[in-house]
Amino acid sequence: MKNKFVLTISILILTANAGFCSARSALVCDLAIKFFLAMLGVILSSIIIYLGLFIYNKIITNKKTNPIEEDILHSPKTIDDAIKFFINRNRLR
Repeated sequence: MKNKFVLTISILILTANAGFCSARSALVCDLAIKFFLAMLGVILSSIIIYLGLFIYNKIITNKKTNPIEEDILHSPKTIDDAIKFFINRNRLR
């Protein structure tokens, strides 16, 4: 399915100047070609950014995290836990 879509867009772009645009004005066809090329660039850039962030996330999240950061994400269940968390978090350094 994906290959057919890419093939169809490629054929439209390659044949646009030959016969597809002969019935229409050249300006409209040129704008359509530029639009399709820009959209292909956007799609390609989006895929590259997604893959880069996916790989970055896999590398970074495999490292051990700080236990204090893990405690920040969990709310204390009791008042004693809240007091202990507050004291540990606000120690003078």
